[in-house]
Amino acid sequence: MIRTFTKEGDLVLDPFCGVGGTLLGCQLCRRTGVGVELNKEWVDIYYNLCQLESLKPLELIHGDSREILNEFINEKRKNFDFILTDIPYWKMDEVEKSKGTYKKVGEQSKGIYSEKSKLSRFSGDSKQIEGTKENWELLISEVFNKCFKLLKPGGYCAVFIGNMYHNGQYFLLNADIARILSQIGFVLKGEIIWYDVNKKLHLYGINYSWIPSIVHQFIMIFRKERTNSLTKQEKEKIQTINIKRIKDKTSNEE
Repeated sequence: MIRTFTKEGDLVLDPFCGVGGTLLGCQLCRRTGVGVELNKEWVDIYYNLCQLESLKPLELIHGDSREILNEFINEKRKNFDFILTDIPYWKMDEVEKSKGTYKKVGEQSKGIYSEKSKLSRFSGDSKQIEGTKENWELLISEVFNKCFKLLKPGGYCAVFIGNMYHNGQYFLLNADIARILSQIGFVLKGEIIWYDVNKKLHLYGINYSWIPSIVHQFIMIFRKERTNSLTKQEKEKIQTINIKRIKDKTSNEE
């Protein structure tokens, strides 16, 4: 994703940075990255990993994105070329998860019924979302309003999101993200379906009530369109820079 939507030296923002996957991608692709993460334990994991792998860490700020990004705006910080983030999937990390137990007609249920997500142990200090879907949508709206202001015109924004089955209802969180970001001003350019090969396909609720087995996520691609078209001189400048980058890369490989 980083190689597709940025060039070497570009600046990438991740407002929900987690353990720093986006920043590691930036380091591998020779980009500069800035991340924000509310959970201190996740921030520590990133810095510990950089130390173990002898990597120079990029900037991962511990704090609430709504506050940190607002500071970026007030400081008139340099705008970003690309936004890449895996957002909170509403209360996905808190709800109980099925462990694949089964029950046949006339028999006792077998196995352990359910447990919370393995990520729930990290959500102790996370108070960004107070349970309701409305509050989750408000969080997304507030953060991406600030992201929109910090993204360069013509820049792209890629958002990882998975849909969710909760309390007997299927929630199209990807549609919510498309609606919220479009209302802000982002233009939806497409979606990529990411099939997670580590998830097993299960059949739930046979003879009772069908429950979907979710083994995929979406990468929603948005763009902040330019309000003014590029001039001929600007287009020529971009073309010159791109040709130079290609020549430099070719000569380095040789």
